[in-house]
Amino acid sequence: MTEDSAEIPDFSNLTCTNLMIRLKMLVKKAGPDILVECMVRRDQRDTIDVPFSHTGYDVKIRKVDTNRYRVSLKKKPGPNP
Repeated sequence: MTEDSAEIPDFSNLTCTNLMIRLKMLVKKAGPDILVECMVRRDQRDTIDVPFSHTGYDVKIRKVDTNRYRVSLKKKPGPNP
């Protein structure tokens, strides 16, 4: 995780539906050991937290500003075959 917020995509201009679509595409493309990060608004943060945490992702959310949050998503390791 980088500390420079300028390098993290800002998705705060997306609707919640478009944000979820974008994030699902990014985490699928990223693979199991890659961290996906973005900046979002407060209402988007609520939209991301529960669905991703209940579907096998580690979700970390840090408040950056009054209405800005940094979201980190990473696929939880599955059982070894």
